[in-house]
Amino acid sequence: MKAVVLAGGEGTRLKPLTFRRPKPLIPIAGRPCIDFVLRSLIASGFREIVITTAYMSDRLIKTVADGLDYNASILYSFEGTPAGTAGAVRRVANFIGETFVVAMGDVLADVDFRAMYDFHRERGGVATIALTRVTDPTQYGIAAIDSRGRIVKFREKPTKEEAFSDLANAGIYVLEPEVLEFIPPDQPFDFAKDVFPKLLSKGLPVYGRLLDGFWNDIGRPRDLWRASMEVVRREGREMSIPGVDTSGPLIIQPGAEVGRGAILRGPVFLGRGAKIGKGCTVSNACIYEDTTLEPGARVTNSVVLERSRVGARSEIIDSVVSTNCTIEADCRLTASLIGDDMTVTASSRLENATVSPPPE
Repeated sequence: MKAVVLAGGEGTRLKPLTFRRPKPLIPIAGRPCIDFVLRSLIASGFREIVITTAYMSDRLIKTVADGLDYNASILYSFEGTPAGTAGAVRRVANFIGETFVVAMGDVLADVDFRAMYDFHRERGGVATIALTRVTDPTQYGIAAIDSRGRIVKFREKPTKEEAFSDLANAGIYVLEPEVLEFIPPDQPFDFAKDVFPKLLSKGLPVYGRLLDGFWNDIGRPRDLWRASMEVVRREGREMSIPGVDTSGPLIIQPGAEVGRGAILRGPVFLGRGAKIGKGCTVSNACIYEDTTLEPGARVTNSVVLERSRVGARSEIIDSVVSTNCTIEADCRLTASLIGDDMTVTASSRLENATVSPPPE
C-alpha cells in the first residue's frame, strides 16, 4: 500500500523556531514530528511512501534517510515552486496507481491508518477525510456527515457564526487515483480549499471518519508544548530517582542527570545529556539534549530545546526556548518565545515577548 507525506511547508506560525529547521523536524518529546506519522503508516502496512519536500529539504531528507531506521521504501519529491497540498500530490502521480493515503508530515499523528483505509474501501467513495473534534472550528476545515459517514457539507475555516460542526479536517485522506484528475497541473491547488469542494459539487461520494489514535496540530508554539505533554502522558511512566522528588509520567533518556533535591512533576521529558541542577524544579516541561539547568532554576509548562543553558534561580513559564540559548541567572520569562542562539541577560523580566535572530 502507498502513501504520500506532505512535508514542504515553512511553518510560518512557529517562527523563529523554524528559521533553521523545517517544521516536520520540530521535536515532540524527543522525536521529530514526521517520525510519528511515518511509523504509524508503516505499522498500518503502508511501506511505499513518497515524502514531498521544499523548505530545507536537504536537512529533512538527511534526517529521515540517515538518522531514523524505517523498514519501508521512502522516496522524495522536491518542490521547486509551491504547488499546494493537492498540487504536490499530483506531481507524484506516476507513483500512484491504486487507492492511497495522504498525510501531513508537520502534524502530530499517531493513528490507525489501516482503519481509515478499510473504511474507505468499504464505503466505495472517491475520498475519505479523517475527522477530529476541535474546540475552535474557525481554525480548520469542518464537515457535516450523515449516518453512513458521507460528507454532506464542507467548509474551510468558517467564521464563528458559520461553524456548523466541530468535526475538523485532520489533514489525512484516503483517495482514489481518479481524484488526481481534478487537480490542474499548472497552478497551486489545495485539497481542503479546492479539491473537496469540487468533488462535492459534482455529487461524488466523499466520506468522513473520526480517526483512531492521537492527533495534534503543532501550528503554534503553545501547540508544541501541548502535544509534547500528551506524548509523555501516553508513553512515560512514574519512576523513582534517589534524592529527587518525582511524580507523574516521566521520560528520561540515557545520559540525563538530575541533581539531589530537584523536583520533577510529570509529564516531564529529559533528553540525552540534559543536566538538571540541585534544587531545580521541572514541571510539565521538556528539557532537550545537552541542555543545562543551573541550581535553583524552575521550568514550568515550557519547552527548552537542545544545548541551551538556564541560569541559577531563573524561571521559564509558559514559554519555548530554542536551540543554543543562554538564559542568565535570576531571569523570569513568561509566555515568551526565544529563538536560536539568543542570550537573555541576568535579572531580565520578559512577558509575551519574542526574542529572535534575523532569518538567514
